[in-house]
Amino acid sequence: MTSTQLILLALTCINENREPSHAEQSRIYVFYKTEIDDKAISINEFILLLSNSSLYCQIEQPKRAPVIESIESYLSSSADKSHARK
Repeated sequence: MTSTQLILLALTCINENREPSHAEQSRIYVFYKTEIDDKAISINEFILLLSNSSLYCQIEQPKRAPVIESIESYLSSSADKSHARK
């Protein structure tokens, strides 16, 4: 999964009023491990980088905050799972 795919997944879940499937949650977890945990950056640092991306800037203004909130929630859940496994 890439940052772009993560944004698109959040948008899809918001538009369909659903949570990520188990398979999607697994991909988010792998994304968290490889793009955040292994690079020793915080979720907040990642969100800051994400909010400056060109794709994020193309999202309709009313959906920007829900997208960020969803992604933060997904990544926080992944962080909790990661810490529980250590």
